Amino acid sequence: MSIDGARALAAKVLIDEALDKQIKAAKTEAEFDAVVARLGYSCSATEFIAAFKEAQAKQPISDEELDQAAGGTSMIGFDYPFVMTPIVP
Repeated sequence: MSIDGARALAAKVLIDEALDKQIKAAKTEAEFDAVVARLGYSCSATEFIAAFKEAQAKQPISDEELDQAAGGTSMIGFDYPFVMTPIVP
């Protein structure tokens, strides 16, 4: 088994949804081994999981994830900064 093969497979799974579905469909380690062998890779399920987590950690944050993390409030209909001016009597 090979960690390099696991890293290559993990990188491909991150960008290929069909491949991701094939990997997720494997319910046992034997099924996983069969899918991986059919795809031409050589790695164990444990190596793949470690490599996949490593690859995910290196992925840049998407705009949607960044928006969710940033929080804040959106006021629909306002295209300018809202400024309040105090009124002194």
